[in-house]
Amino acid sequence: MSKQNIFKKNDLYIYDLSPLIINSLKLVNFDSNLNEVELPDAQNEANEPEQLSQETKLKEISNSLTCNTCDLEFNDQKIKREHYRTDFHIFNVKRKVNGLDPLSEINYSNLTDLNDDFKKDEAMDTIDEVGKTTDENSSSEEEPIGSDTDMYAETLSTLDINIKNETQKLEDEILEQAVTVSHLNTRSAQIYFNSDILTGAREAFGAYKTLFNEKELEIPLDTVKAWNDGDSQSTAISALFMVSGGHFAGAIVSHQKLNVKRNSKNTEETIQEQAVSFLEKKTFHRYTTRRKQGGSQSANDNAKGKANSAGSTLRRYNEFALREDIQNLLKEWNPYLQKCQNIFIRANSVFDKKTFMDSDYISKEDDRIKTFPFPTNKPALHELKKAWCELVYLKVSEKPKPSETKIKLTDNSSALKNNDNNSQKTEIKLEEQQTKEALSLLKKGRAPLLIAFLRKNKLNANFILEPKNRYENTPTLLHFASQQGFKQMVGILSTTLKADLSIKNKFGKTPYELAKNNSIKQAFQIARFNLGESYTSWQDTKIGGALSREQVDEMNKEEETIKNEELRNAIEEELQKQKEKRDKELEEKRGVGCTLGNNEVDFSVKQNLNLNSLNEDQRKRLMREQRARAAEARIKAMQNK
Repeated sequence: MSKQNIFKKNDLYIYDLSPLIINSLKLVNFDSNLNEVELPDAQNEANEPEQLSQETKLKEISNSLTCNTCDLEFNDQKIKREHYRTDFHIFNVKRKVNGLDPLSEINYSNLTDLNDDFKKDEAMDTIDEVGKTTDENSSSEEEPIGSDTDMYAETLSTLDINIKNETQKLEDEILEQAVTVSHLNTRSAQIYFNSDILTGAREAFGAYKTLFNEKELEIPLDTVKAWNDGDSQSTAISALFMVSGGHFAGAIVSHQKLNVKRNSKNTEETIQEQAVSFLEKKTFHRYTTRRKQGGSQSANDNAKGKANSAGSTLRRYNEFALREDIQNLLKEWNPYLQKCQNIFIRANSVFDKKTFMDSDYISKEDDRIKTFPFPTNKPALHELKKAWCELVYLKVSEKPKPSETKIKLTDNSSALKNNDNNSQKTEIKLEEQQTKEALSLLKKGRAPLLIAFLRKNKLNANFILEPKNRYENTPTLLHFASQQGFKQMVGILSTTLKADLSIKNKFGKTPYELAKNNSIKQAFQIARFNLGESYTSWQDTKIGGALSREQVDEMNKEEETIKNEELRNAIEEELQKQKEKRDKELEEKRGVGCTLGNNEVDFSVKQNLNLNSLNEDQRKRLMREQRARAAEARIKAMQNK
């Protein structure tokens, strides 16, 4: 059997893993660059007689009994560690760092003895000026001592500072690496576990971080083993809630799976979804959003003001009714909520979130409240099962790839980069910057800020937008506002800021001629009425006749009335057509019919009756009656003869 067939998806339920999978799991740790780092087992660290340094914790412990620096061999690891603490080893390390050959233990011992003798002779008070109290033998003996000790002192003095710096730098790097090495360094929503039963080189089991609380997240592997220890999860439960667009779905799910060995595989649900055990479940819907419009009524009210239509009132009422229904359900399920290990909530809007957080049964500070770390569809019971299966089953995922190390810029390259940025900044003209800021205020409809900006920079409303080749069609603010359909800003620019209405663009068009709808043209006509006929040559502006705001409102009302009347007539005409069509279909279905009485039966009419609507017994009775009447007619005809 290949390794691919060792386990199935049903075996990856995180609360009921097989011993084969549990024993194969190894937590994956990453450094800051997402390189995988192997840490020693905790058991080996506990058995170590002495506390390991940060460096030995990060690197694999060597079993060699030799010191490559001093070229020595030892009998056991304890003697080797004691050697690493000696001055002899430290001295050779300093020499090796600076490119010097290490000294043997005998040469080092002679060197230290000579240095001690030199220090003793230097401390004697009997030494006078050079050459007075020394004889030829002593002077001949001091020469080699002086040369050796000078070499030793010079070596220590020149190397000590460098070695301190290098040692400190190495310790800082090791400490930094130790701090950043963690299984939580990835930006993924999952924790990764290596396993021997996986075939891929970069494959690992992934478990969602949201399943663990803050303490469990520090020791995820031990937590998973605890979940699978005995009956720890037999009575554990979690809560699932989804609300969106007026749809709500909630359930209390047990961590104990159902037995689905004999279930059919041809249903709409997967085997994993069939095994989900819902202790409680509830769904309901309220009309809170306009079809194909998106967004709740409360969000629309906050953005555009409170609407007064019948539909908005109904949607607004249903939002509060939905909130009350959810809070009543939380009250009913409060005994379950108190025992839940996790409470997963999907509520995108602020109003929906407050529905849960403002209740007396769920607190904002509760660390059990979590969100689904993946997108979900419309709230429904099937979607709750699907989301729960996505959460609690291990995923065979690919481990994150190491990030590329960023190369630090040298002083020259950084200086060049700064020069390039400065040159780019200086190339931007002041007029272009002013154009950008003015258009930004214009698009946002910030009329007071736009007026203040123009006055501060000593600009009028007719200043030409830069760069000119980009704004050939809309060279002024009024052209731009007219083309983009900013009705309010057209009135302010023309009436308040007295913008020139006759300026033409490259193609010979005034701002009025760039208007794309009737409402913008009416804004220009209102400006003409407010400014008066003597303000400018209105013929050059191409603006139509002056209209007051009242006239415009009256015209718009008349147009709206006409449109509504036309729409009403069209609806009535369509309804009439539909009614006539239904009546015609009903008449065809009923047939021609006949008159009841003692008159002679028209059998040709009877033959045209539609018998499809009669059942078998009714059809037999009708046939008997027809035969009886036919017999009566024959008898009557014979009597008349």
